Amino acid sequence: MGNDKDIALWMDQSEKRLFKRLEVGLEVELWADGMPVKATTANISCGGLFLRINPDEIKQDDHLSLLIHLPNRSQPVKLSAQVLRKEREEREGVAVKFEGLYNDNILAIEQFIKSKLH
Repeated sequence: MGNDKDIALWMDQSEKRLFKRLEVGLEVELWADGMPVKATTANISCGGLFLRINPDEIKQDDHLSLLIHLPNRSQPVKLSAQVLRKEREEREGVAVKFEGLYNDNILAIEQFIKSKLH
């Protein structure tokens, strides 16, 4: 896990993003095809995240169950997500989009991101 010095905000001005992304390595547990897999985030926003993981472990358009370990919470945040794309070139991993309604778990991620921006 990264510490505050490792955490930096990264926003791509060339893209019109709905959510600000925070570059941070958080521990994530996910279930793909019923199998548990551990991964680390490269970045996270209130809309999704990028996982540093072998893309071959995940199927395109797969629906995943995620447990995200935020350092400011004792219990992990549980969310469902859909795989948007797999990357192999510049950085290896998968981009996922959170599914479902805006809920307390998304709020927990938003509070974590905001706490690192101030």
